[in-house]
Amino acid sequence: MKPFYQGKLDVFCAIYAVLNGLRITHGLRALKARDILHGTLLALADNKDAFKAVLEQQTDYIPLVDAMLQVHALNYPLRVQEPFPPLEKGGQTPDPEETWQAIHGWLDGTPFRAIIFRFFRYIKPEEAPINRHWSTISHLEDGSLRLYDASHEPEAVQRIGKHEFVTNTADIRQGQTIYIDPHSLRCIQKR
Repeated sequence: MKPFYQGKLDVFCAIYAVLNGLRITHGLRALKARDILHGTLLALADNKDAFKAVLEQQTDYIPLVDAMLQVHALNYPLRVQEPFPPLEKGGQTPDPEETWQAIHGWLDGTPFRAIIFRFFRYIKPEEAPINRHWSTISHLEDGSLRLYDASHEPEAVQRIGKHEFVTNTADIRQGQTIYIDPHSLRCIQKR
């Protein structure tokens, strides 16, 4: 039997992604991260419908991520960029190369920068994703996105190669079994 890891029982990877982003940008410590986690969960609990949507994964978590970044930017001054506006605001879905260039441009070696984002992992293109996950990109390494991730399972995704992801789920195929939601990208930097 394998032990349980964060993410196996809870569905708070979006919260962890923000916390890990703040760790990269501001050196967030464990006790303060725990306070933020608890505060976020208590705030969610005040709205039963929102909390239920989070627990049942009936949300894309983008409003939760944005709210956390907005609230905690008061104590941890942040610059936040969304490179690709949402479709409902007239945005277009960028192709993988445009997405890679946006990520590469942000993670240009400037210190105290990270990217929070959502991805789906597939095993077989014709099946549903086995994982819908939020993570944090800390840097680029050997042509891959290096994830600073909350999951420590041996099979967890720790890096994503330039040609291993798509930005449209219809394009999933062998060798490209990761979908990155480009509209979820939140580029953050210590201000």
